Amino acid sequence: MHTSWRRHRRHAVAQLAFRIAAATGFAAGLAVAVFHSFPAPQTCDVQRAECLGAVLRYEALAHVAPPAAGLMAGLVLGAWLSRSVHRAYARSNMG
Repeated sequence: MHTSWRRHRRHAVAQLAFRIAAATGFAAGLAVAVFHSFPAPQTCDVQRAECLGAVLRYEALAHVAPPAAGLMAGLVLGAWLSRSVHRAYARSNMG
């Protein structure tokens, strides 16, 4: 059974655009997390709850939030690009 490239091209191109945008967004967020310097919390005894909260909050904001935000932005951009690719192929087939 052969799959027609002509029939599935728009889906393949839309999927490629989506994946590239999502990966680019994640990579940009990862670069922000790696290269941006965030002020570290004051040194303290992590056995105290308020100190542990400050350390966890720092880790979440400095290392987890930028890649997650970049991924979400990439997913939104990828969805828009994917929809645009489908619309472009639909317009080209109408004429």
